[in-house]
Amino acid sequence: MEAVPPVSLGAMLSLAFAVALLARGLVLRRLVLSAPAGEQPVRQFTLEMGACLLGGLLTGLGVEASTGFSLAPGWKLVLGAMTAGFYLGLEGALLRQREVVLRARESGYDPVWRPMRLRSLSRRFLTVAAAATALLLGVFGLIWAGDVDWLSTLDRDPDVLAQARSSVIVEIAFVMAVLLLGAARLILLYAGNLKLLFNTITEGLARVRQGDLSVRLPLATSDEFGLIAAEANSMIEGLSHRLVLLDALKVAEDVQRNLLPAAPPDIPGLDIAALSDYCDETGGDYYDFIETGPGRTAIVVADVAGHGVGPALLMASARATVRMAAAMYPDPGSVVSAVNSRVAEDVYGTGRFLTLFYLEIDVAARMLRWVRAGHDPAFVVRPGDVESTFLGGGGPPLGVVEGYRYVAESCPWPPGGLVFIGTDGIWETTGEGEDMFGKRRLVDLLRKHLGRPTAQVLEAVRHDLEAFSHDKPREDDITMAAVAFP
Repeated sequence: MEAVPPVSLGAMLSLAFAVALLARGLVLRRLVLSAPAGEQPVRQFTLEMGACLLGGLLTGLGVEASTGFSLAPGWKLVLGAMTAGFYLGLEGALLRQREVVLRARESGYDPVWRPMRLRSLSRRFLTVAAAATALLLGVFGLIWAGDVDWLSTLDRDPDVLAQARSSVIVEIAFVMAVLLLGAARLILLYAGNLKLLFNTITEGLARVRQGDLSVRLPLATSDEFGLIAAEANSMIEGLSHRLVLLDALKVAEDVQRNLLPAAPPDIPGLDIAALSDYCDETGGDYYDFIETGPGRTAIVVADVAGHGVGPALLMASARATVRMAAAMYPDPGSVVSAVNSRVAEDVYGTGRFLTLFYLEIDVAARMLRWVRAGHDPAFVVRPGDVESTFLGGGGPPLGVVEGYRYVAESCPWPPGGLVFIGTDGIWETTGEGEDMFGKRRLVDLLRKHLGRPTAQVLEAVRHDLEAFSHDKPREDDITMAAVAFP
């Protein structure tokens, strides 16, 4: 390379890199600016590296042509151009990434672009470190080879060697200083980009923490920050949908609560109470009081299989059907048979069903008539009885056997006694060791509180259930109704 005059070498460099810059400008828009945002930094690095490599190759070919293709001078220029291109490529990629992030912060969330694949920060860092080490070894190797070749041509005079040694030290110090300054700039750019990405994510999540679920984090990179932003956006969308669902469930809960009677009927001589507790926002249990005729009142307790929105909808439909049938038929068996026909149509092919206990109280005759459609028998507790009795009878759950004809049972009401109707969520409540509350414990509790107002009896049952379960989340709805007779 010493044979090439400096003016000629400068002209070659200027012409070669002018061609490279022209080519860079021609492909910048097509290669970089038209690419997805997350791919632009990588393509910017490729463009800068390619432009410098093109300039180095053109200059190297010119030098080789001038020196008779001795190879060494030209490839030294190519290696130098590769080193410069590597630095300029990293700088350009970092600047492009910052521009992409800032543009994403201003324009907001782009629902179209998603990272095609994860470009790990650690993997890219290791790749860059390995490439930089290889290039630095090549550069220092060339410097060492050139210095050794130069020193071999000098006289062995001590003063000359001392001056040469000083020149070599200055040369190495200069190269080191340039490399350190370049590395420092790259580190500052990289740290600034990381800080910008981190602030972008934390600021968005801070708004989410304050309740703003309209926030979407901009996706600007295909690395871990882009992955975190994408997952955070999915989380925010899930939270938004869940809040919408919770609002809808709240409305459904309010509607279902409004379907339950506001207060028990006021019948002289009778003390009636009922309550429902759902384990979800909505449930499949319900109770109702229906005036079926002069001096006759029906108490209905039903339990749809399962709990949640589906059973709640079936419960609402069944409630309307029961009220309509009770207004049409005077006999409890006919009422429940009509309800079964309608429910069987509604649940056909779904596998759903519901159990129901329909108890009609005839005040004038002091009689009870009831139908048990797959429901547990009602408990009858009388003063002085050692064992409780039941309002039994039989019949399948509603919706299981279409066209089934239910037959009402009857008996006098128990003077001074209590009739309790409940759903299986009561005695199937589990405590420690998965032991169930059980019907025996329930009957003992009813006998213990016999004679007290029925509302207090039901509250005592609920309190004991909570104590027994140690306030664990319930797995089923509970509904209970009680009537105390004179």
